Amino acid sequence: MKNKINRREFIKKSSSAVVGAGIALNSRMYIGAEPGKSRIVEVVHSGVVKDKRKVDVQAVKEMISIGIKTLTGSKNPWKQFIKPEDRVGLKINTLGRPMLYTHHELIQAIADELLDIGVKEKNIIIWDRFEGHMKNSNFKFNNTGVGIQCYGTNSREKGVSRNDMNVFYESSFDDPGKRDNNGTISPFSKIFTQDCNKIINMAILKDHTLSGVTLCLKNLAYGVCNNNNRFHGKEHIGPFISGFCAMPQIKEKVVLHIIDGLEACFDKGPVPSSPNVLYTPKTLWLGTDPVALDAVGFQAIDAKRKDKGLPPLSQTGRPVDHIKLAAQKGIGTDDLGKIKIDKIKLG
Repeated sequence: MKNKINRREFIKKSSSAVVGAGIALNSRMYIGAEPGKSRIVEVVHSGVVKDKRKVDVQAVKEMISIGIKTLTGSKNPWKQFIKPEDRVGLKINTLGRPMLYTHHELIQAIADELLDIGVKEKNIIIWDRFEGHMKNSNFKFNNTGVGIQCYGTNSREKGVSRNDMNVFYESSFDDPGKRDNNGTISPFSKIFTQDCNKIINMAILKDHTLSGVTLCLKNLAYGVCNNNNRFHGKEHIGPFISGFCAMPQIKEKVVLHIIDGLEACFDKGPVPSSPNVLYTPKTLWLGTDPVALDAVGFQAIDAKRKDKGLPPLSQTGRPVDHIKLAAQKGIGTDDLGKIKIDKIKLG
């Protein structure tokens, strides 16, 4: 496996592969929202996913370019979130490996946009919690400090665990039998606390057998810290996700959320074992309110389940309560009547 990767190598390798949470509703991060409303941009491109699940990288780039400009209303949209000197973490989702993960083409499109505004290659970090999941999703690791960086918090092969024991979520409302040696604390990843000063949250549109859906909020709660298996009980999962995403460290660093709905999973997630549970919305959702994005994503998954003759998630024994709990903590809004969606159709 190569350790060193530059921009051109990253693009070549990637193209072959098939936020802030804790923000009050009057926060400056709700760029472009009407008073009392959250704002989402939904971009659909009819030609973005082709036969055999091949994704058109140029179509993705067009989606991102138009989507971010629409969200901010600016000709220089990334400057609303990122400065050239920033160290930007792209928090991806690879749990659904090897069948479904944050698309390489989408990551490439974001990286190109950041490079265009002056962010240095070495200051773009593609990361997730487990390097094993990333490897099974065709990511090539690089932590050399040269080129675009790519690595995870935990590496079983090398015995590496990048935990920051000085920054953690603490709760005893869990399953004590599933605690690791850290007991009631869940340490943050050092990638989040030390390696990056800005985070772009890149979630997947998919269901989850326990939480109901795994979108923006869950991608942070279960991807940014360790010792969180203890919260997988139905009564624990919602309070954990909402409590974690309400932490000030999340509010300070996560500047943008994107739901990757180029392809998605409507049943038997989060690790689909059959293409029969996948579908192609050919959609990206962008916003700064993760609760609003999750509410809209939840609705999209339930709509697909209805189309397939499946019961809504609420009738399957999956609570899906973390979205409402997050709204109650002031992280964002789950009221669809207070969410303005700008819809763009391309292709």
